[in-house]
Parts: sequence; C-alpha cells; structure tokens
Amino acid sequence: MSVRPVRLVSSKLAVLDHVRIYSKPHFEGEQREFEAKTTDCGSVVPMSFRVIRGSWLLFDEEGYSGNQFVLEEGLYPDIVSCDCTAAAIKSLKPIPHVSCFTDPCISLFSLDSFEGLKMTALKSDANVSNFFTQSLRVSGGLWVVYEFSNFKGRHRLLQAGEYPFWSKHSGWDTVGSFRPLTQRRVYIQVRNRALGTVLTTERVKDTSCPAKVTLSTAGALDTQQWLFTEGLLKCKVSCSGCLAVIGGKANAGSRVALWPEHGRTHQRWSLNADGTVSTHLNHDLVLDLRGGTGLDKDHLIVSDVYSHKATQYWDFELV
Repeated sequence: MSVRPVRLVSSKLAVLDHVRIYSKPHFEGEQREFEAKTTDCGSVVPMSFRVIRGSWLLFDEEGYSGNQFVLEEGLYPDIVSCDCTAAAIKSLKPIPHVSCFTDPCISLFSLDSFEGLKMTALKSDANVSNFFTQSLRVSGGLWVVYEFSNFKGRHRLLQAGEYPFWSKHSGWDTVGSFRPLTQRRVYIQVRNRALGTVLTTERVKDTSCPAKVTLSTAGALDTQQWLFTEGLLKCKVSCSGCLAVIGGKANAGSRVALWPEHGRTHQRWSLNADGTVSTHLNHDLVLDLRGGTGLDKDHLIVSDVYSHKATQYWDFELV
C-alpha cells in the first residue's frame, strides 16, 4: 500500500532544498552546490556538508543505493558528524516536503505482516529494542528508524506506506529507536484542479470577524499563501486566522471562511489521498465551491463527497 496526503507541485520559483558539499573536512577544499538530486557526486568526494535548506538523504553508493544517512539543516564538519560509517558519500537527494501535510504516526508489530503485538507512536522513542519489531506501518509523516537504541547505528528514512517484512527490507534484526523527521514549514497555494484558481482570503481590519474565502487567479499574494500545521490551514496574511466551517455544524452547504484560531474541531482538516480536503466535523464533508447562479456562487463551502464533482479536488503548490 502507498499513501500520499495530496498531489504536491513545486513552484518553479521555489528553491526548497540547497546543500553545499566540500572535498575536505571543516568546509575546506573544492566545493559544489546542489538544489536537486544527483546520482553521482562526481570528482568531489564530500567530506563535510553545509545543509542550507531542506533535509537531504545521503548514500554511500552511487544511484541512491547502499546505507542511508539523513541530514537536516545545519553544519556537518566531517563524515562522523553525519553519523556516517562509510568512507565516502557517492549520491544524494533532497527529502520530499511531505511531513508538512500530515501528522506523524507510526505503528510497529512484533510479527511479520502486521501480526502480533502492536505499538503506535506519534513522537520519538529512544529505546524500542525489546519490542522486537518485525513489520511497520507509517500512516503519517516521515520517520527515521535506527538499528540500535538512542538513535545509533544504521538508519533509514521511511515514508508513508507498509513494510510487512522488516528484516528482509532492512537487513536488520529489529528496530532500536525512531523519530519523526521535522521539516521546515513551507507556505503553499491551494489550487482547485478543475478551475486552476487558488484559495484566496480577503483582507479585513477587524480580525475578530470572519473573512471571506474565494477562488482567484494565482499571484504572489500573501492572501493566497497557506500553512498547514496540526490540521489547521492558516493564511499568511493573518497569523491568528485559519480556515473554519462557520457555525461549527456538520451540515452540507455550510460556509467556509477565515476565522480567529481556537483549534476546535470545525477548524481542523484532513488532506486525503484522493485530493479532497475533509473537515474533522465529518470526513464525508469536503471543501468545495458553492457554484450556481446565486450571489454566493463564489463562496467556499463543505459538501457531500461526489466523485464526479471536479471542484472538490485540490493540489497544493509549494511557494
């Protein structure tokens, strides 16, 4: 099984990942910069790293194979500081910005094929070696799992999906520890697949009142940039406002607007694998355009799911 929260599209103007490698420790020697994956680091055998933006996955063999090493934003003056046991890094690639859209959740099982005892975690655990993990399921976020306790030994990056035979997949006996990968929060534009227009809020002076949310032509406007965090869709133009179902009732046709954040259920949303955005009031109600010929035809609402209704499907574009 493969799970994805939403179809992501990277803006051509957005530089989300940037790493600089050096041929000698302590950021000396020949250097190269990368903003995208490379199957072969070429003539520069990297011995130190400056991760300027994003998170990166390093490999000790060409073609993204061999042992993995996860680097987050920061300075790595030598190979040891990367928790790397290899003599050299041969290939590298940026880690997709997917943990920005789902809350982290991982389940461990004591037997193959998700049988036996089960343990579910939402945060890091420094010692699970006694659980003897034989299969895993990642239902949210990105996770770094380690062979030994206290985040030591070989490690692997896991994306959403199922790993029914862990020993065969990893070559390890079990999992010793794990942690969710924390990524930089990025702003997005929420684009309607059918219309091509993006979610836009109006500017209001009185932030205690709801602000109208409509669909408009995309531009470099802060009223069109959104942050998805802990189930809330927050607009850049209003640090205290987030998308909410007005009235707080699970009724089809209820209006959606920007409302001061309080974190209750009708302000929380899920980004679903099929591209719909559902309210936590009722996951069968999804974000939609009212449409029709009335004065409120351009209002955003929640409506019952209809697979044939194209305006219920969305893409998130990183900006």
